[in-house]
Amino acid sequence: MAYPYDTTPVAQNATGAERAAETALAFCKSSSVSFTEAGAGTYTGSITLPAGSTLIDVIVDGVALWNSAGACTLKVGVVADDDGYFTGVDLKATDLLAGESLSFSFAGGKAGAYIANSQVSPRYSATARVLSGIVTVASGAGTLGRTRITAIWKETAGNVVAATLVP
Repeated sequence: MAYPYDTTPVAQNATGAERAAETALAFCKSSSVSFTEAGAGTYTGSITLPAGSTLIDVIVDGVALWNSAGACTLKVGVVADDDGYFTGVDLKATDLLAGESLSFSFAGGKAGAYIANSQVSPRYSATARVLSGIVTVASGAGTLGRTRITAIWKETAGNVVAATLVP
């Protein structure tokens, strides 16, 4: 069976369910933004999600711990709520260690308002939107930190079939 977000074709002897999962995931798109520590300040990385897209997941990967003297904190969101997906993620320790990741399903206690309840919202948007990661480094001259954010979405334009009404 194909793993989530894996667009590698499944074997020819795959079951119908495996083929259906492959078809659904094969049309997902993704983009990543990488953050590299270079001292104190504010780092911003953005991914534009096209109009009519459905956001499947946002994955934050801790590649290497940040080592500046001051706090190193990440938030992920959109213009309407810049920490709507993830908030207050400590990049130096505990919240996101090297080799660990956060996602909608595994927010590590750092879920923003959009994923803090039993649903994720907003996933769909009729208009284009910009997903941004913002890292704030309070002080210091660290150079070791590495963090990557990946957004996975499905473009739905032209793929939506209208429901029928049966009176």
